[in-house]
Amino acid sequence: MSEYYVSCNRMKELEKATDESGLSYYQMMENAGTIAANRIVEITMATRSRPHPSKRLLKARVYCGKGNNGGDGFVVARLLAQRGWDVRLVLVDGEPQTPDAIINYGLTREMGIPEAALGTLTAETDVVVDAIYGTGFHGRLREQGAAASAEIAEAKASGAMVFALDIPSGMGGDLTDEGELDERCVRADVTITFHAKKSVHLQSFAAGYCGRIIVADIGIVDDEKDGADGKPAHDGTPNQPAAELADKEVYTFDDFIDIVARLRAPDGCVWDRAQTHETLTKYMAEEAQEAVDAMKKGDDDNLCEELGDVMLQVVLNAQIGAEDGAFTIDDVIQGISEKMVRRHPWVFGDMEIESIEENVSLWEQLKQKEKESKK
Repeated sequence: MSEYYVSCNRMKELEKATDESGLSYYQMMENAGTIAANRIVEITMATRSRPHPSKRLLKARVYCGKGNNGGDGFVVARLLAQRGWDVRLVLVDGEPQTPDAIINYGLTREMGIPEAALGTLTAETDVVVDAIYGTGFHGRLREQGAAASAEIAEAKASGAMVFALDIPSGMGGDLTDEGELDERCVRADVTITFHAKKSVHLQSFAAGYCGRIIVADIGIVDDEKDGADGKPAHDGTPNQPAAELADKEVYTFDDFIDIVARLRAPDGCVWDRAQTHETLTKYMAEEAQEAVDAMKKGDDDNLCEELGDVMLQVVLNAQIGAEDGAFTIDDVIQGISEKMVRRHPWVFGDMEIESIEENVSLWEQLKQKEKESKK
């Protein structure tokens, strides 16, 4: 299973090409902040476990740097405030310096979103957004960045959920040597990275800092990420508009994948968007059991429906995997196809067998060899 990723320099090239093709840097920032805000709300509402008085607004602190990563954070702050959250901005290195970030900072000021200084953290903080340093960061944290990271760690220890935008601050996007890692960097529960994973996201030592990684499509033009046949790969982005899907009379498997992706899109179904692998475990078990019951009864009509429900669970989990940048439905199909060919050499190779018993025995032998090779 392959994982697509880009270097930080490549990401800059892609952003430039996308801007030149008509999607401005400003709109890319808006897209990034919008998708991040949506995922923050959905995950927070679906996973928070500590008591939350219904009369108290959810409280978020958004730590912003002075570059475009901070600009993404200003968009997130604005959209969370519009949803009724109690939001505080923390300008870690002072006011923003890049044009689009300056514009978005101005919008937060027009809304009256209050600012807080480092050292004023409250115990009631529910969510922390790390938008301090993005893909342009390298080296080690300076005083203010280290202080912000320490405060974010304090909030996390008190029960806040930490979301990092693109990369946990203090971690270089192209970092591959653990010896160069600044261990004071932010430890996130969820990292929402844009367009594709960066080199550091693939490193085992980064897992404890990145937490769950979600890859968000923000409209970047990237032919290398598309399928080899010139059609978009199943990367979690719906390829057809909802109206077009609704007008079809006959649906294909690709249409079904698009339907599930559309349900999970920012303008899709609130319930579907809130699901995670963890929340779907009970539904997978229930739907599989209902299919088994239909098989036992010999009820073909009901079995057809129940198999569809099982397929929904498979595709929905694959969609979440694609959004997280972990795997896609194509990877699922590729993996099981390779396994079936590999474990049936008497069908796809030159081996001959004479009985079902021999079939089962050889299958188990091949299965055991695969398990041993993975150790």
